[in-house]
Amino acid sequence: MKEDRLRALAGAMAEQGVDLALIASDLELFYYTGVYEESMERLRVLLVDRKGDWQCYANRIFRMSGSGPQAISHRDGEESAALKALAGRLDPNETIAIDSAWPSGFLLELQALAPGRKFCGAGRLLSVPMACKDKEELALMRRSSRINDQVVGELISSVGPASTETGLSQAICALYDRYGADGREGGALVAFGANCASLHPAAHKVCPQPGDCIMIDAGAPYERYQSDMTRTVFFRDVSPEMERIYHIVLEANLAGIEAVRPGRTAGEIDRVCRQVIEKSGYGACFTHRTGHGIGLHLHEEPYISAGSRTVLREGMIFSIEPGIYVPGSGGVRIEDLVAVTADGAEVLNQLPKELRVLE
Repeated sequence: MKEDRLRALAGAMAEQGVDLALIASDLELFYYTGVYEESMERLRVLLVDRKGDWQCYANRIFRMSGSGPQAISHRDGEESAALKALAGRLDPNETIAIDSAWPSGFLLELQALAPGRKFCGAGRLLSVPMACKDKEELALMRRSSRINDQVVGELISSVGPASTETGLSQAICALYDRYGADGREGGALVAFGANCASLHPAAHKVCPQPGDCIMIDAGAPYERYQSDMTRTVFFRDVSPEMERIYHIVLEANLAGIEAVRPGRTAGEIDRVCRQVIEKSGYGACFTHRTGHGIGLHLHEEPYISAGSRTVLREGMIFSIEPGIYVPGSGGVRIEDLVAVTADGAEVLNQLPKELRVLE
């Protein structure tokens, strides 16, 4: 068990007036226990109290079911008995927060076995302690991003007149596997030309034309920790408008990174990036938030969006990815992951961002 993480969760529970928390999602269980397994349809849940003490109710096929008074194991077909034991642990005067990932069938049966108990949704309770990465997590995120630098750099260098959006999207998974990430869980959004104006473009079997922008938004997990990066390059030529747009987006990206430091809010970072683009006259073409937190989940706390009051703290990792999208013409997005340090930001991606025209 990750005792320090359980203590952090217990502190968050106390702040929110929650007495017990039931954790069920595979990634959250991995975060708090250090053991990754796929629950699938079987019962596997961790009960945590305000002291950080825990009990595990799990099918005995799982490694985390363990033994001893803290581990309540059962066989297939004995789920009701396990849930009855769990219900007996719940005090009528306690508030129990339920992981949204727990199958409703188990929850409904538990509610029937424990009438009068106060259940509530866990909401952000489980995810907030995950926002600040410890040294082990930061090292894994650095390695994950270094692999992403290598993979995206190699993919960009492979682009030629016969390349297609679909082909590049498929090729990147093998590259991740080659460099040590999990290609099965990775992927890329690849777009050429006018398709770059779409925030989530569907890949087609089309080849790049001279003057096309080429946008690659890619990532894959390394030891379950995600990477994410976007680079935009141009094929054989670049129009004056797209060259200007590229430099505006790069300025916004760099301004956002420069603004990061503990104590600032996520909304302030979004505003810094957005102001650069708005003053250029392309404000209406920046149609999404500036970034999102990342770790075990591709998207998690904190979200770098307009109006967010989330205060940045050392150890948080998130993307800064401003973009300008011009329907019918194309678009540019530049995305890096940054870790909040004691006095600023560490940029986890090192793939160059200078305007690049592929020959």
